[in-house]
Amino acid sequence: MNKIILATALALGLCLPAYAEQFANQGDSVYESPMQNAPNTAVKHRAELDKEKGMPITLLSEHAVYDQVSGDFHAEGNVKVSQGGQDIYTTMVKGNMKTGDIWLLEGGKLVEAGAETNARWAYYNFNSKTGELKELFGENSKDYFKAPHGTIYPDKMVLDEGGSTTRCPAVKNPPCLEIRAKTFEIYPGEKMIARDVQVWVRGKHIYSRDVWENDLTDNNKERLMPHVGFKDSDKGAYINLSYERPVGDKTVIYADINYYSKDGYKPLFGARQNEKNFTVRFENGWVEDDDEWVKKQTNLRFDYKPHHFTDKLPLSYSFYAEHGLWKDENTGKRSWHTEYGAFLNHDRIYLFNSSNTTLDMTIGKKWVHESETGETNSTNVYYATLGQKISDKWNTWVGWYKEDFTTDLFNYDQPDMETELRNGLQYIMDDKNVFTIINRYDLDRNKNYETDYRWTHRFCCWQISLEYQKEHYKDDDSFEIKYEFTNW
Repeated sequence: MNKIILATALALGLCLPAYAEQFANQGDSVYESPMQNAPNTAVKHRAELDKEKGMPITLLSEHAVYDQVSGDFHAEGNVKVSQGGQDIYTTMVKGNMKTGDIWLLEGGKLVEAGAETNARWAYYNFNSKTGELKELFGENSKDYFKAPHGTIYPDKMVLDEGGSTTRCPAVKNPPCLEIRAKTFEIYPGEKMIARDVQVWVRGKHIYSRDVWENDLTDNNKERLMPHVGFKDSDKGAYINLSYERPVGDKTVIYADINYYSKDGYKPLFGARQNEKNFTVRFENGWVEDDDEWVKKQTNLRFDYKPHHFTDKLPLSYSFYAEHGLWKDENTGKRSWHTEYGAFLNHDRIYLFNSSNTTLDMTIGKKWVHESETGETNSTNVYYATLGQKISDKWNTWVGWYKEDFTTDLFNYDQPDMETELRNGLQYIMDDKNVFTIINRYDLDRNKNYETDYRWTHRFCCWQISLEYQKEHYKDDDSFEIKYEFTNW
């Protein structure tokens, strides 16, 4: 039964579009604590996969009775049913081991991988794979969902008395955006079909549609995210619209539409092909390079995803290659830019047998060739980041990065220092406010390179970020205010 309840949580949570940014070691990534990021691992070792198969089901309770003849059982008082990483909590459960029936007469709660699903009453038969849920509600990652009734079939779940989902955490006021439907047919891991669909904004009905079919395989999701902000007197006000649209099972077209009051229209368009072992990306448009703009034309990039050498070693390898016609807007220089690199990554190391202290390490080498100069430059790359979760509110980390200056034509994503020491301190005041300080120190010149301060405040369905950056290396500073629409 826990599988079916979780499938409902995941399916309803995927009704709304989502947008996720991939952070590297540049840009907004300096504000990301290693404790919040995914570990530096490629694929699961075979031993880990084997552990997930055939996990036993355990039942803990204050009192339990079992009749070996009839198969009837009854448990009550702080009941916990567990399998692997799934936990069901209830106050009373009864059933029959022979017939496969199980009842949660006083309801229960399922917790797994950040998802929490509650049902006021539940019945399930393990033999026929059928059941019933009443008054189910909960949250999965950013999504909140609820439905009065659900019927379980061997291949699907049907919410036949209506339901709704939203990413807005508002309780006292109507959600900013809410999706309602009279019926949901959920095929776990495949698709969801909603009928008599209504879209509500701030408690007002905006539009309706008869049928809405949503792919749950994570292959065909349209994503849209707007940003509005002001970036000091040099850039002025700006509007950004990030958009992605799948055109097949593995192909996505995307656009970053940027307009700055001082720099004008700076769009970036691209297409991405995502295969099992690699991705291929084609782009045309503008990217920002340390307050300067570089235009990429017919730019093609190939990324081979990290793979372990063997199941017994915590080491993975990856590489990339990129080629395109680049133009620096400030200098006017144009060059066919060819860049490629290879990396050796160590799986995240947990020090002192604690998940609170982590170490991520990468070494590699890059090569860059510019047709404008006819030169090919290379550099060794060394990255090491030590993260420490001090408490639920405090995170700190220190990173050591070494990368030689690879080209004087384009400084794209490359600070003007070879060896950097980066210190970060993050204070999570509450569920709405986060304050972060980042200091970047040039170890070659023995002086501060840059200090960044950011405060982020989350509202209901949007957030505002205030960022002050002290650029010691050029005795300058900058200020940025950014409005980001979230929960879309």
